[in-house]
Amino acid sequence: MKPLTLRTKLTLFYSITVSVLLTGFALVYYRVLSVGLDQALTQELIDRTSGLRGYLRFEEGQPVFAYDPTDPDEVSFINTATRYYQVYEIRNGTLLAESDELRALGVEYSAEDLSRYIQAPPSLIDLQTDQGKLRLRNEALAAEGGVYLLVVGTSLQPMEDTLTSFIKALAWLLPSGVLLAALAAWFMAGKALEPVAALGKAAGQIAVSSLDRRLPVRGTNDELDQLASQFNDTLARLEKAVAEMKQFTASISHELRTPLAVLRGEAEVALMQANSAEQYRRVLASQLEEFEKLTRMINQLLTLARAESGDVAIAHEPVNISSMTESLAEQLEPVAASKDVSISCKCDSDVILRGDAAWVERIILNLADNAIKFTPTGGHVQIKLSRADSSAILDIADDGIGISPDDVPHIFERFYRADPSRSNRADGAGLGLSLVKWAVDQHRGSIQVESTPGLGTRFTVRLPLSLWERAARQPAG
Repeated sequence: MKPLTLRTKLTLFYSITVSVLLTGFALVYYRVLSVGLDQALTQELIDRTSGLRGYLRFEEGQPVFAYDPTDPDEVSFINTATRYYQVYEIRNGTLLAESDELRALGVEYSAEDLSRYIQAPPSLIDLQTDQGKLRLRNEALAAEGGVYLLVVGTSLQPMEDTLTSFIKALAWLLPSGVLLAALAAWFMAGKALEPVAALGKAAGQIAVSSLDRRLPVRGTNDELDQLASQFNDTLARLEKAVAEMKQFTASISHELRTPLAVLRGEAEVALMQANSAEQYRRVLASQLEEFEKLTRMINQLLTLARAESGDVAIAHEPVNISSMTESLAEQLEPVAASKDVSISCKCDSDVILRGDAAWVERIILNLADNAIKFTPTGGHVQIKLSRADSSAILDIADDGIGISPDDVPHIFERFYRADPSRSNRADGAGLGLSLVKWAVDQHRGSIQVESTPGLGTRFTVRLPLSLWERAARQPAG
């Protein structure tokens, strides 16, 4: 079965809603109308009985109406009020007078019926006759030593005819109203969905090769404009992600091509000529170095991928970054000495962080190692750790080749390398600073770079101190 379109669903929903509302209003109005007509008819009957009672007289036990026959209003009232009326003598059950209409209908109370009205208050009864329903008001009267029952009635047929006409009118008004509502709903749904169709058409024309395109925004700032804006934001993020993916693919292809080419070239040269065991050992040792580079790059890639996907858990435990920094500086002294680079370290004592010791160590080690790599012979690397407010500040500066202003905003991107002259000075895949930035962010810290080409580079890392360290530093009292 073919699913219903949104336009059809909206039309059906609107039509059903209108049908329910119209039916509900019709039922309520029918009830209000019927009750109103019934109450009006009853009040009119009460007024007729009261007025007729004022004209009624008994002469020698017979009822007569005393009114002015020359007054048209009184004549009209008497004729209307006495269309359905009877007068009984209750004690003996005698019918004293009645109108022609009631006589023709054969309406007459029995002695038992009359006995109930001697002490009873005025009452109303509805009778079904051959000419329709009648409503009679029974009211006992005491006059000239006797007790009489005045019966005044009116036909319910006008009220029933009015209600029947109302129902007949509803019988064609409701379907007509629902039909008009359905047509209006179909038209309105079509107009309302036109922008949605336009958005869908525009979205269908966007492919991976055209992620720079955006959905049209009409400027009305309604829900559809908000949807288009959010979709455009998603497209922007997707465009950025695809660009990063392309860059990642190109970068990793480039990074893998060089060591693989070296490995292949060394193997081919070794196979083309006879070599001694010592020469083969040198070739294998060189290849092991390339394998080590590949392994290190792949491990960094896996670590970065796990970190960005949220699979790496960050510990939250006290870390003495002072002793850690001093220890790492001592370990790096031989590395710096092999390049004839001096290294100095100055740390405030017992600076305590709350974080992951392994990742804090990676931050310090990576930044210090980079400083040594890019510092020429005879240069100097300075490591400084201090407190400031509620943060620990790690400052690592060198007087090396520096970074150009165009490269500084991109150095934390994966596989990004600065200018070729700088890249060729050291090994690496351009992933270390990406891991450093991620680790600093996870510790809710910040990292800044200041660099001048030819003069050196300074990395400043600010990490929040632990709650224990902050409490210890607050003055007593």
